[in-house]
Amino acid sequence: MDKKLLRMIAGIELIAIFSIWQIFSSFSWFPTYLSSPLAIVKSMGELWAAGDLVNHIGSSLFRSLMGFLLVVIVGVTLGILAGYYRRVGTFFNPIVNTLNPIPKIALLPILMVWFGISDTTRILIIFLTAFFPCFVATRDGVHSVKQVFLWSGQNMGANAFQLLTKIVFPVTLPKIFDGLRVSLGLTFVMMFSSEIIGAANGFGLGFLILNADLGGRTDYMFAGVAFIGLLGFIFDKLLLMIRSRVLWWDVNKA
Repeated sequence: MDKKLLRMIAGIELIAIFSIWQIFSSFSWFPTYLSSPLAIVKSMGELWAAGDLVNHIGSSLFRSLMGFLLVVIVGVTLGILAGYYRRVGTFFNPIVNTLNPIPKIALLPILMVWFGISDTTRILIIFLTAFFPCFVATRDGVHSVKQVFLWSGQNMGANAFQLLTKIVFPVTLPKIFDGLRVSLGLTFVMMFSSEIIGAANGFGLGFLILNADLGGRTDYMFAGVAFIGLLGFIFDKLLLMIRSRVLWWDVNKA
């Protein structure tokens, strides 16, 4: 199906959902605490005009993007090494397979004991949550490289490092970006979770939502959630843009 048609369908669906939501809210068919879309947009404007929103967004983005940067560096590197070198994979695979199913938010109290209620703790829990999809996707991408490609490189005189950089890494890139896209979404999810646990003040969209809840301002709560969703959408599109530039040769690029 044509991509333009898919975007149009998605747009129509969103407009229909928000229109129904607004109509039901206008006739009081929804509970009063379920703010209407227009009320949420108004609250977003009020929060922006108040001036503190920039600090909240900046703090949340710092935590999310620092955690994501660690995922890119550590997750991709270890994933490639674990997929390409059998001994490295033998060491890391049991650890990853054991820790992957554990809810990473359960580790937050331990990190709080070690590092206190700090950005270090929040960045680490974001990293731990987003690391595994990136690692697994990268490792599996390396495993999916066809052996004939490696044989061809060896026949041309390529050494192990050249095979890794010239064949394995480029072929694995689509899988790497797939893993990074999942990891990016998880960074925003865990950013919110890490900010609302352990403290009720400070800067960050999680703090903003928590304080709005304590003050009974459900419209501000939804506005904070909307800002998180908007930031996630923007950075997802940026990642897809980077992917399309890097994978210019990939017929399946987004």
